[in-house]
Amino acid sequence: MKRAFVYLSAVVGMGGVFGLAGPVRAQAPAPGGAPPAGVPTPAPVSTGRVAVFNVAKVMRDYHKWQYFAATMNKRKTEIAGDLGKLRSEIADYQDKLQREQIPSKKEEYQKVLVEKQRLFEDKERNARKTLDDESSKYLRDLFVEIQQCVRAIVEANGYDLVMAYPDAITEEEKASPLYYDLKMRPPAAMPFHVSRSADMTDVLVATLNKNFPPPGPIPTIAPPVTATGGTAPAPALGAPGQPGPMR
Repeated sequence: MKRAFVYLSAVVGMGGVFGLAGPVRAQAPAPGGAPPAGVPTPAPVSTGRVAVFNVAKVMRDYHKWQYFAATMNKRKTEIAGDLGKLRSEIADYQDKLQREQIPSKKEEYQKVLVEKQRLFEDKERNARKTLDDESSKYLRDLFVEIQQCVRAIVEANGYDLVMAYPDAITEEEKASPLYYDLKMRPPAAMPFHVSRSADMTDVLVATLNKNFPPPGPIPTIAPPVTATGGTAPAPALGAPGQPGPMR
């Protein structure tokens, strides 16, 4: 459950910015009425097709994001192990320094201790920057790929507006106090009901996995998703009439 809310918190900062709107259409005149002279006849009113997707579920089920998440977790574990060894060495020298009685030896231990502490601080700072930079790049890539696939699905289905929202994925998550806090204090518009015909989450996940596969094997792959609720999967990106990959 905690992992799923990590997905939610990662997206809350984005505020559901994965939106796409069609052109604005003018209001039609009332039945039997006529527009004033010199005013063009308004275009017919469009009912407007709207779709939404659960961005937390997209991040969980998108194979490429699973790969990136596993890669980052592996890197963090390796870095933590490396820093842990250095931390143990520092603690060892601190203990030696406290127990040593010979001044020359104490001075030697003190010098080594200072060097190792500086090395630890440098490694920790560089590791944090590297992880932050890589995480930012992965999030940027995720946004661009979601944006491309949303555009393709819009072209295939004629949606006028697509909105993203963060939400719980399992019943266990819905029982958490964090779920109700997110619902009642949302960062943006939060739907209280979404019909199956308007939810394109599974279709978006399928489109992402089809067009942007991970660069390598994933430790755990989610079960394949199927299109439900009346939204048709988009053709492969770059097909006639579809947007190609963004560079």
